[in-house]
Formats: sequence, structure tokens, C-alpha cells
Amino acid sequence: MNKHSPDAGQFRRVVFFSVSAFLTFGGWAVFANLHQGLHKSLPAGLTQGLLSLVSTAILTSTMETVFARLSPGVARFMATGLGPTTATLLLMAIVHFVTGTSEIVATMLPPIAVGYAYSLIYAAGLTRRRRQSADTAIVE
Repeated sequence: MNKHSPDAGQFRRVVFFSVSAFLTFGGWAVFANLHQGLHKSLPAGLTQGLLSLVSTAILTSTMETVFARLSPGVARFMATGLGPTTATLLLMAIVHFVTGTSEIVATMLPPIAVGYAYSLIYAAGLTRRRRQSADTAIVE
């Protein structure tokens, strides 16, 4: 496997986090829009759930790519942790607007908070794994 190809562990993490995002944030969107009735809350939940599933998969893969292509340092950490997430959240807001979600801010508040936390923690994990693999390579 080359250094840019995903390993089985990375694939399992992407699937786990993506399905978890669908259930968590899709459910939240139904709740956040429930006062509008099921005819509004269910489409908002499905929209947010699918957006969260797909965006989590793309986001994680994009973070891996950004991290691999930049030199070690604060800029790599920040670009990995903030760049893909910001782009993803802006796209989500546009899709919610186009699909008619009535409470876009309320619907997206948890994904915004969790999205940035997840991305920064994931970037820190990539940094830690890279350091550990470099330390292991030196020992060998």
C-alpha cells in the first residue's frame, strides 16, 4: 500500500463516523423542525442525515489528503482541521436553503459545533499517528 492509500482501519472509521453522523444529525434536524410538522421535519431530517453521512465521508478523506500534502507544522494542522469543515458546512447551508429547511441555523448548530471539534480532534490524531510512525521508523 502506498502512503496515500487508505488502510482498512481508516475505511472502518469513515464508515462508522458517517453512519453515526447520519443518525445523530438527521435525528436532530427532525427534532429541530418538529414544530413545523412532520411534513417539514422529516425532509429536513433526511436532508441533514444524508448531508452528514456524505460530508463526513468526504470530509475525513479530504482531511487525510490535506494532511498528507502539507509540511508538518501549525499551518498543516489548521488547514486540515478547519478548511474542509468550513467548505462542507457552507455547502450544507446552501443545500438546506435550496430544499426549504425552515430552521437552518437550529438544524446546523450541532453539526457546526461537532464538525469543528471532530475535525480538530481528527487532525490532532493524524499528527499523533504520524509522529508515532516516524518514531517507530527511527527505532527500526
